[in-house]
Parts: sequence; C-alpha cells; structure tokens
Amino acid sequence: MQTQTISTHQVQQAKFTFLRRALQSNALFSLLIGLAFIVAAGPIARLLGADIPAAIVFAVGVSLLPFGYGLYRMAAQPEIAPRQAGIITVMDITWVIGSYLLLVLAWDSFSVAGRWFVALQAEAVFTFAILQFIGLRRLRQ
Repeated sequence: MQTQTISTHQVQQAKFTFLRRALQSNALFSLLIGLAFIVAAGPIARLLGADIPAAIVFAVGVSLLPFGYGLYRMAAQPEIAPRQAGIITVMDITWVIGSYLLLVLAWDSFSVAGRWFVALQAEAVFTFAILQFIGLRRLRQ
C-alpha cells in the first residue's frame, strides 16, 4: 500500500483555486463589457434608450478596463489577500444595488431592451459576488 503526502502549501493553494477562478471570471467579464462599451458606445446607448448619452456608456467602459485589469492581476498572484477579495465583493454588490437603483429612479429613460440589459448585467455581477463570497468562506475553513 502506498501513502500519499500532501503539503500544507498544496492544501492552501487548492483553497485559493475557487476564489481565483471566480475573480478571473469577473475580470474577464469586466474587460469584455468595458471593451464593448468603448467600441460600440453609440449602438449600446441606442439599445439602452433614447435618453442615454453615448458618452456615459463610453465612460463606463473606460472605467471598467482598469478595474478588470487590476482584478486580473490580483487573481494572478500566488496568494490572494482575502481582504482585497472582500473589497471586490463589496464593490460588486454596490454595482448591483446601483444598477437596480438606476432602473427604479430612471425607469422611463430606458427602453425595454435597456431595462433587460441593465438587469442581466447586474445579475451577472451578483453571480460573481456570490462565487467570490463562497471562495472567501472556503479560505476560512
């Protein structure tokens, strides 16, 4: 019979894997949405609704690029600081709350497709927040 030894380093790295994948997925989503908002600001603004200026869509896209890049760099580190991942998770929850507040407060400014677009991206970000929260909980075990 053969015995297998697992180092504490390997166990610790395995605990980071779930959180790392959640953060990497969030980073990829942020970068892709940011690029789409920059490249197609006009068509996306028209999809969202008549009252939405393309400059706002473009500005949101530009702001998502450094966020996504920083998030990717953080996820690429050998060890992820749980505090930093927690801050990202809180930022994601804030984005979701802000998205739904935007819908409630500016309902008439959005087209039907625009309302769906805002709600679906908020749900995607909420999914990342949940996955990151699960990853952080696994680190504490």
